[in-house]
Amino acid sequence: MVIAFVGFYRIIHRLWHEPAFRALILLEALLFGVGILFYHYTEGWSWLDAAYFCVVTLATVGYGDFAPVTQFGRLYTIFYIIIGVALLGVFIQLAGKTAFQTMQDNVQRRQAEKSE
Repeated sequence: MVIAFVGFYRIIHRLWHEPAFRALILLEALLFGVGILFYHYTEGWSWLDAAYFCVVTLATVGYGDFAPVTQFGRLYTIFYIIIGVALLGVFIQLAGKTAFQTMQDNVQRRQAEKSE
């Protein structure tokens, strides 16, 4: 468990130095914040309920305990999900690419140490 956490930390630390990753985090935060505002004011949900719905929706879990009732809320949610899943896909792609590169770097480093 600790090894997995350390590996994840290394990947995130390495990703943080890429401008594309920082922009992606900013976009996700913006999407999350706009979603909370939208559902609070349009659907009349509490701030906590709106944040909960946004997390569950962007995580693609979808428990179904909250759902937009207004037509505008449903339409917004369609685009919210599409954009959120697309951004999640980009995040996974960047994280996977970085994890693969980190593993390659580790293998090359170990091979260089053995050859010395």
